[in-house]
Amino acid sequence: MAPVTVEVRSRVVGGSPDEPVLAPVQLDLPEETITVAELIRRTVEEQVRELRVRQYLDLEQARRALDRQYLTAEEIVAQAERGAIRPRPPRRALHPRQVEPAAEVERALRAFEAGAYLILVDGQRVERLDEEVRFAPGTTVTFLRLMPLVGGAP
Repeated sequence: MAPVTVEVRSRVVGGSPDEPVLAPVQLDLPEETITVAELIRRTVEEQVRELRVRQYLDLEQARRALDRQYLTAEEIVAQAERGAIRPRPPRRALHPRQVEPAAEVERALRAFEAGAYLILVDGQRVERLDEEVRFAPGTTVTFLRLMPLVGGAP
């Protein structure tokens, strides 16, 4: 089996257009078939690595980009009760240890299970973490987040 390189794009529809976004990442998969959970794990680890290594965003922007993509429903509800949904932690919580790959992977897995974002593989939605996905050259992958509009329900 030959390795497959897949580009994963993260898109957020709705919310503030001024918020930072996650750049596409390239995954070099040693096998053609992996589970959705493994796809999420590899994608988030690469996103965090890109944010750290390339440092194209400062730490606050990196945190906001990850929050924007993987904010859970519970976090959205809690923020909505305070009057606004803002994918931004308090300033005192911002320091390098706040962007840890393992914690971000767990958060992304929970958010996927809660329906906070969708994953499309060649335009088809995957549903479960244990679902196996087959990759071939040219496969497209999108992590799609639908953000509620201001004043809307999550």
